[in-house]
Amino acid sequence: MARQVDRWRTGELAFLSACATSRTGPRFAAEAIHLTSAFQIAGYRHVIGTLWPVADDAAADIAVDVYEHLPQRPDGAPDTDRIALTLHHALRRLRQEYRRVPTRWASHLHVGR
Repeated sequence: MARQVDRWRTGELAFLSACATSRTGPRFAAEAIHLTSAFQIAGYRHVIGTLWPVADDAAADIAVDVYEHLPQRPDGAPDTDRIALTLHHALRRLRQEYRRVPTRWASHLHVGR
């Protein structure tokens, strides 16, 4: 049984571009879990989520930017240990374009270890 559980806990990155994946509501004030943290509990080392609804085109731009700029390890695999910094730079690039519209770039966050 332990080997089967270990096999499931190999996820490196979950990128959740849907609306408000990191938000809970007043109805669930006693709950500390949301979709983003559920993915981390399920075994993903790094999860990118959102705090509020995001525009589809902005979410797509951020995802493309992150995946295009994510460094690679010597073996060619993505270096997910650098995902928080990669997301930070993607958000800064979008912020340059939409400086006065933080709803387009400020919703995304990284949860990881």
